Amino acid sequence: MKQPIPPFSHGPIRLRLLQEDDLPATLEWRNRDGARQQFFSGELISWDHHVAWFTRYADKNDDFVFIAEELESGQRIGQVSLYDVNLAHADAEVGRFIVAPEFAGRGLMRAAIEALSLLAATSLGLHRLRLEVKASNSRAYQLYESLRFEVTERSDSVIHMERKLADGP
Repeated sequence: MKQPIPPFSHGPIRLRLLQEDDLPATLEWRNRDGARQQFFSGELISWDHHVAWFTRYADKNDDFVFIAEELESGQRIGQVSLYDVNLAHADAEVGRFIVAPEFAGRGLMRAAIEALSLLAATSLGLHRLRLEVKASNSRAYQLYESLRFEVTERSDSVIHMERKLADGP
């Protein structure tokens, strides 16, 4: 059973846990050309597959998908996730970052990742976040580097990065 995490606001962003009525939007964002190719599994996802994933997700207590909303308007701007949360080691992986196309390029996804980092530190007591990015995704790599994620391992296809949270978001 998933532990409830109350909505969390920071800067222009409000994060709240994914709900079933968010699924049509998140599936559309994930299946969009240009977005899905940045995932390690870039195929189109069917509605039935997406609903089945959500059913499994709802039972996991180490996996949290958040809808990022613009605080001022309340509009959904995308999703961000914490998963493989290990409270004993005070770390987790972050990812599944998807921006709604109408909000791309406005700095809101950066603000959402900053909010997610602060939520991880303050609400869950995490000290380290990890992520993987395709080596070909230079735009995402530059964003993560600007958010103080550091490279821990690199191959031709994947860059592993981490960020210590003791220094804040």
